[in-house]
Amino acid sequence: MEEAQEKDMDAVASFKSGKSLSITGRQDNICSRLQMINLLASSNRYGYIFYATESDGLVIIPSKYIDQKSSYLTKSSDDDDDNDDENQNLEKNSIIHRSYMPTQMINKNSLIIPYWLSLNADDSILAIVLSQLDTQSWYIIFYDVVKLIQSPDSTPIGTPINLSNNSIGDTIIHFTWNPAIPNMFAYIDGNGSVSTFEIDQNSKQLKSLGKCDANDDNSSICWSPKGKQIVVVTYDGVLELYEPNMKLKKKYPSAIPANSLLPPCISVLWFSTHQFLLGFSENSPDENTNDNSFFHIMVTYDKDQLVRTQIYNDLFFDAYETPININSQYFYVRINESKIIVCGLTKSLKIHVLGSDELNQFSCNC
Repeated sequence: MEEAQEKDMDAVASFKSGKSLSITGRQDNICSRLQMINLLASSNRYGYIFYATESDGLVIIPSKYIDQKSSYLTKSSDDDDDNDDENQNLEKNSIIHRSYMPTQMINKNSLIIPYWLSLNADDSILAIVLSQLDTQSWYIIFYDVVKLIQSPDSTPIGTPINLSNNSIGDTIIHFTWNPAIPNMFAYIDGNGSVSTFEIDQNSKQLKSLGKCDANDDNSSICWSPKGKQIVVVTYDGVLELYEPNMKLKKKYPSAIPANSLLPPCISVLWFSTHQFLLGFSENSPDENTNDNSFFHIMVTYDKDQLVRTQIYNDLFFDAYETPININSQYFYVRINESKIIVCGLTKSLKIHVLGSDELNQFSCNC
């Protein structure tokens, strides 16, 4: 990248280096199972980071704690490292530990394994997806964020969702909140079935909105930017658009040739009304990994026009260096104000920023 381009990018997005913090020990069960996981959630509204651990429960880290721990990076040699006020602030903003389930003591049930944390659209509700190994069951639990931070005796919102391994194909592949309706969410399970729910704002009870039939070809889901629909993508790139009650509204054919030897599509980001960013990934990359192992395709389905595609195939060439027991999984953050997408991969140490020039912005009414 040219120096001028780097300066332009710094004006849009930049990363601040901080202190490396050791929060918990080795996570054996989480790391040994090839599951899709998301163990971090960050609340900009309240200034806390939520981290799910296998042995130390839910860890809640104040952003001020991280800033204070990393303050040595910006201190001059004249600053006093032993400042009493700073030490008092650090104690005030210390790390908080919470149990995952009501009445459960932290560290008392090593068979309960966390797999997904997710904050809703306004950061008011935290969803926690758990697997209980001895009963072969899964739980989805919801907490009021403020109450969870303030009290160790915080009770869940409504009755937790209890799912058997058989009913969900042994796993929950992806969990996602509606980006515009804070009390609505969806998940796709190991059978390829997608379920949608809402939390009643008055009774605080869960209400099922809909569920689509199981399909082993379904790989991931994503809400439209305005939350009016949800898209389900298959491993070969076919897109199905549903209303929140899981009634099929539209289907787009795959933009990938039928006889291609490309890796499966494992993720989708609904970018604008007719635009979708698809993520493709090999399951077990090795030193022979090439441009076709990890790549993205921006697909545009304009009415009465041929499907248009734009390929990004040089993003994650370092992925083969990652241990094979880490499942391939893309993560996206869409920053609407700057018209960019931040993209990461579990098997890579690289973070990529796709800017407005590459993404070819369209308006969205979905």
